[in-house]
Amino acid sequence: MSAADANIDAVVIGGGPAGSAAARLLTTWGHDVVVLTTTPDRSRGLAESLPPSTQRVLAEVGVLDAVDGAGFYRSTGNTSCWASRERRVETFGSLGYQIFRPDFDRLLLDRAAAAGADVREGTRVGAVRVADDGVRVDYTLNGRPSSTSAQLVIDCSGRAGVVARRMRKYEPSYRTYAIVGVWRSDDGWELSDETHTVVETFEHGWAWSVPVDRSTRHVGAMVDGTSPRAATGRELEAAYRGEIAKTVEMRRLLAGAGLLRVFACDASLYSSRAYAGPRFLLAGDAASFIDPLSSFGVKKALASAWMAAVTAHTCLLHPDRRPVAVDFFSNWERQVYAASLRHSRDFARQASERHPHPFWAARAGVDVPPQDDMDAPDVRAAFERIKGASSIAFRLADDVRLEKAAVIRDHEIVVEDAFPGIRFFENVDLVKLAHIACQHTRVPDVFDAYCRAQSPAPLPSVIAGLCLLVTKGILQTRA
Repeated sequence: MSAADANIDAVVIGGGPAGSAAARLLTTWGHDVVVLTTTPDRSRGLAESLPPSTQRVLAEVGVLDAVDGAGFYRSTGNTSCWASRERRVETFGSLGYQIFRPDFDRLLLDRAAAAGADVREGTRVGAVRVADDGVRVDYTLNGRPSSTSAQLVIDCSGRAGVVARRMRKYEPSYRTYAIVGVWRSDDGWELSDETHTVVETFEHGWAWSVPVDRSTRHVGAMVDGTSPRAATGRELEAAYRGEIAKTVEMRRLLAGAGLLRVFACDASLYSSRAYAGPRFLLAGDAASFIDPLSSFGVKKALASAWMAAVTAHTCLLHPDRRPVAVDFFSNWERQVYAASLRHSRDFARQASERHPHPFWAARAGVDVPPQDDMDAPDVRAAFERIKGASSIAFRLADDVRLEKAAVIRDHEIVVEDAFPGIRFFENVDLVKLAHIACQHTRVPDVFDAYCRAQSPAPLPSVIAGLCLLVTKGILQTRA
């Protein structure tokens, strides 16, 4: 261990989107950070789709301009044949990104290094010892043994889960295997918009296709991870072609294209029994792996990294807040995973109606904790009542009480007053909103006053926040 390592604040394991983002943020906030990362295998690099909403978190990490200038293929939307033979086209309000992960990861890692993070490529991490007073990480760098010590460790090692694997909890209904082919067509693709991601269900699986440029597409078949057709030793290409042959849209899309290579990987869903402790945090795919159907994998990894950086920043500056910060981070990770699983289950239910097969039935029947939902009947009724009222008087219920809860302020987790069990909804501060609502009789005036007093928020989010406050009995109304 070098003398310089004695003052390290955080060791980040993994140089993917989560690791690079967490390291860059912590470094720009004044901390000494070491990143330990392997050299990626480009032959197994995946194409992934980033929706336009990813731009917000890219901006928070400080890499949006770099990503915009990197020349990634831009997308206008998605084409779906989900539980249907009909093509359904979704057009984005702005452009998304179609990325080749090795190139995207390289850009983010370079940005972390440019910010001042000590990036050590070519490492293989061995033992990680987490103690009450800090952590020690043993690793080899280009084959030479070394080690480093720090105040805390952030595991961003993805599915490898260097720290996380001992806490991993697989989703039994979502054991999935991905077989991926890289295809090339110099004559274009039979789509109304060749920039689109394409998804399609079939009897016992689903397929996706993401372009990385005008001529090259990655096409994956997602199948049962316990199935012999994915696990036997027969030729992988033959198995892959057999799965694609069961599709309709993908077969038509790939007609005349050439298959360049095939590889496979585990795509099973998992979460963690613990996401954090006083000296460790699990971020990105190390913490949980969500269904790739959502196209939110990279966005989730970046958001998780931002939350991990805020949590680490708080723990390093204010050790007395460590328990609160760790709980806040853990609850956020649990909620994100549950929301994604709920989204996947709902899509599986649609597919199960068309494809009555155990593959879909198991996924459609998964148990997911309930959440506050704008589609719940009582919330929807409140929405219609509030939206349709020319004037409406809000007042705080007589029995409303406040309790202390953790919130994020200026890159730190602090403790402030909150309504029991609820403080924010879609980034709207419900405590502030409730008090502002009581001062006005028109929803547009409530919206304007909230945006002046707080950071600007979309009107639907403010109305949704009012609806939740009403349905939970915190606000009472008299139209």
